[in-house]
Amino acid sequence: MPVLRFRPWRLEALTGLGLAELRETLFRLKCETEEAEGFVEVEINADRPDMFIGEGLARAVRGLLGEEGWRAPETERSGLRIIVEEVPTRPYIVGAVIYGVNIDSEDYLAELIQFQEKLHEGLGRRRKKAAIGFHDLSKLPSKEIRYTIASVEREFLPLGERRRARVREVLEGTEKGALYGGIARLGDMHPIIEAGGEIIAVPPVLNSDITKIEVGTRDMFVDVTATSLETASVILDIIVSNLVERGGHVGKVEISGVEYPLLEEKIMRVRKEEVLGPIGIELPLEETSKILRRMRYNVEPVGEELLVRVPPFRVDVFKPIDLAEDIAIYIGYEDLGPERPVRLYALRGSHDRLSSLARRVRSLLIGLGFTEIMQLSLTSPALLEALGLKELAVEVLNPVQVEYSVLRPNIVSTMLKALSEASHAAKPVKVFEIGPVAYRAGKVVDEEHLAMAIMDEEVSYEHIQAPLYSLLKAIGAEFSVRSSASSLTINGRTAEVLVKGMPVGFLGEVKPEVLSSVGLEYPVAVAELNLSFLSSLLS
Repeated sequence: MPVLRFRPWRLEALTGLGLAELRETLFRLKCETEEAEGFVEVEINADRPDMFIGEGLARAVRGLLGEEGWRAPETERSGLRIIVEEVPTRPYIVGAVIYGVNIDSEDYLAELIQFQEKLHEGLGRRRKKAAIGFHDLSKLPSKEIRYTIASVEREFLPLGERRRARVREVLEGTEKGALYGGIARLGDMHPIIEAGGEIIAVPPVLNSDITKIEVGTRDMFVDVTATSLETASVILDIIVSNLVERGGHVGKVEISGVEYPLLEEKIMRVRKEEVLGPIGIELPLEETSKILRRMRYNVEPVGEELLVRVPPFRVDVFKPIDLAEDIAIYIGYEDLGPERPVRLYALRGSHDRLSSLARRVRSLLIGLGFTEIMQLSLTSPALLEALGLKELAVEVLNPVQVEYSVLRPNIVSTMLKALSEASHAAKPVKVFEIGPVAYRAGKVVDEEHLAMAIMDEEVSYEHIQAPLYSLLKAIGAEFSVRSSASSLTINGRTAEVLVKGMPVGFLGEVKPEVLSSVGLEYPVAVAELNLSFLSSLLS
């Protein structure tokens, strides 16, 4: 989870609490705190990016202390307009002006940059999905801004530099360029933001020093460029909602006939039992409304229901269960109290068909000399892209970590990664795993699979064939195999497994290029079976 550093005086001034009381209040908000080197370090859930800056953190704390609701900021037309041209690698841009930000100290400036970088890492997926630019409004060369793609030979004044440089030099010769220079580049062209003929940003890499924010900056122009308009707009709303907490107001920026930021609330109409039932309590409708208002929602009772207006900065709220969690947080989990379940009659438990098969398979494979491994069903989108499985991926809406933001479509993909980390182990390495997978096949499909792998100095199709055949015979499967193809295994050294004429899995030797993509130096043979389907065929 993200860890953010705040100066104690900032949090004390924003919340009105001393550090001891603040620590207890933040714990109720699922935040861990500790003091280090003159800072308060706060570990915040990745699904609460609205709390990645002191103002947002304090807004949540003040709600627990009794402050209710959320008031949309005052807005006016800023006079700024962004002209958007075709930018294939990063098509979308949104922007806003925030008046009265008033960067009055180095501490606040550092916190603002920290806020920007944490949003880059999380919602921005390390700038691959979105990137943010902060600019001093008074330094903008023009009120007409252009977002376009330009030659990497164009010159600009990079942030923190005194001499002008070509875009190419920044992309190829700086630390930021090494990290982010390949994200949006298209040959010798790269996205830029310009005003008055001057480049003010090269997203997602670096801003220009021309519009640099610093202590003394009072008003800011914020841009967000992204591969998705929705993502860009959501990030802009979070930034604007937090910066106006300093007492400022918002300037709308016109882009393609639309004025940003949108700052749209989500409207949810819920029954009381939908938000109280999951936590097992009963409260009057008005008391439920008051709690939700203190969690910074705007709430109106409508008959026997609640009309809940979710602030634009609460991107983690989708369903009534999310409101239920906030009610539990306000009350305090420790004060909900345990409840003994009522036992009406005794039931004798037993394993279902799939569980019984999985237990038997596990026992047989251990007997065949395999070692069981257990991994998360979440994995990295970069891994699936490297293995050519990106189209099958099911993405998680609010991942705790960017590295674990998609569900694995098969077990072999994550097993290969695990083997790459065990290349030092004594050979042969023989492992298996039983676990869930999920993938897209018109709709999202979730199943229980078995995967087996053998890694050695020399491995062939026959090495994985023998134990797989032994396993299938031992569980009583009437099986056959036929030649097949797979994106992971070598053509001519791959077979599909059929049980009662129905495909249930595959086996084969892993392609050298696949091994290379995950850092494997030894050959590997694999097999994978759909246990969910297989269990139904064995009945």
